[in-house]
Amino acid sequence: MIELSPQEKVAREKVCLPLDGLQTLDQVREMVEELSPLVGRFKVGKESFTRFGPEAVRLVRDHGAGVFLDLKFHDIPNTVKGAAKAATELGVAMFNVHASGGVAMMEAAREGAEAAAGDKDSKPDVIAVTVLTSIDDTILGGECGVPRPVEEQVLHLAKLTEKAGLDGIVCSAADLSALAGQLRPGFLFVTPGIKGTTTPAGADQKRVLSPGRAVSAGSSVLVVGRAITGAPDRKAAAREVLQDIAGVL
Repeated sequence: MIELSPQEKVAREKVCLPLDGLQTLDQVREMVEELSPLVGRFKVGKESFTRFGPEAVRLVRDHGAGVFLDLKFHDIPNTVKGAAKAATELGVAMFNVHASGGVAMMEAAREGAEAAAGDKDSKPDVIAVTVLTSIDDTILGGECGVPRPVEEQVLHLAKLTEKAGLDGIVCSAADLSALAGQLRPGFLFVTPGIKGTTTPAGADQKRVLSPGRAVSAGSSVLVVGRAITGAPDRKAAAREVLQDIAGVL
């Protein structure tokens, strides 16, 4: 049995592990059983949901962990509203949409979640993706045609998310300093692109911070993937992440 300090228990609730790269439900089960003592929630994304469907969500919930359903809904408002209802009925703790879908679409997501939840306590957190952590200023301007720097685009989309009444955003931890004091108290900041203290985040992540620095900058939930799953000892890597967070709490 893994014993955590009080600070590490708080840190555990901030860590979300993606269930990517797994080929069978048995592998999902093994990952969740191994790391749920150290990880408060697991991310079921496009790969795992496409391969395993709702069963992956149920498996995580059966082990007492929360689910971040990372499907990034981006469609007309009515379609997104229906998807939000379905996600809420599935019992996830959090799901996301793309902020670039606009205010009406994000409002529809919130309304769908509220309608399916029935009461405030059972509604999942609805968050919006701002700028992907694989995108830097060069890609944003040259390929996406957005003439402002990443930090300004993140703030713009975060303001739209707040206007729509959503609970928070997905952004890089490197963007948090530019967001400080700009949004309402209690707004959630979910940050992928987190490297370990001795392990990297992955070559496709361009704007990364360590766990402790991310929390110090204001991150609410840290999505930590390859820094844990790519380590020779996944439990030890996860514990290092918790200790790094606990050191700044």
